[in-house]
Amino acid sequence: MLLQERHRWLIETVRKQGSLSVSEAARALKVTRMTVYRDLSDLDAQGALRKVYGGAVALHRPTDGNGFWAQSFEERRPKEPDRKTAISRHLARLLEGSHTLAMDASSTVFALAHELPGFNDSRSLFVVTGGVPLFHELMNRGGRVRIALHGGEPHPRTGSLVGPLALASLKVMRFDWAVVSAVGMMEDEGVVYDSTPEEAEIKRAYMAQARRKVLAIDTTKLNRSAPYRLADLSEFDAWVNEEGIHWTSRKATRARSARGAARTA
Repeated sequence: MLLQERHRWLIETVRKQGSLSVSEAARALKVTRMTVYRDLSDLDAQGALRKVYGGAVALHRPTDGNGFWAQSFEERRPKEPDRKTAISRHLARLLEGSHTLAMDASSTVFALAHELPGFNDSRSLFVVTGGVPLFHELMNRGGRVRIALHGGEPHPRTGSLVGPLALASLKVMRFDWAVVSAVGMMEDEGVVYDSTPEEAEIKRAYMAQARRKVLAIDTTKLNRSAPYRLADLSEFDAWVNEEGIHWTSRKATRARSARGAARTA
């Protein structure tokens, strides 16, 4: 395929989809990843699209009827700081006594890095994440928290490590808690939604490997849907917003009792 044809295909695909990964483009165009990187650099310089780590995104972002878009971590992090801080403090109480956690790449869960139990605890805490910013934040904090990145490729929009490598690496792990956030939750339906199919898939993998699951979501996201179904609310043991911890089932109540017993042991 000629250079001009590749560029035309890349521009049209990014505008149509909103984003495109280097791997997807290389497969479709039957060229090397390096060729795609060079093409995206040229198109970025021309102002036809924006090159990001692992791919490219459209300059003018498509939206659905709700104005929805999967935003980068840098765009999400500054939003609702007070709500995120309050949520992280409630989560820290909930997770006290845990030894292994799976934490997603969301900015809401990122705030928990500053509240995690284990920094000054006599017991160590092991955290696995697909969020590179969270990984670096916890590495810089030090303390008794061990931190690991699972496998995968960075999503071109969110930066979260996703894909077959991520799913395969998680299959050999087991967690006390999976801590995930979401784009929206419809309380009347009891359904939780997320931004991309890859994000929903990786979070479901966290949940599948965890004994308990908690959803961290602030009140601005309640009664809000998104394109992809993450899970039923009943699949979580608890959900946490800035107002507190909300238990979802008898199973969760038993988990709360067990946690209380562990604290007093």
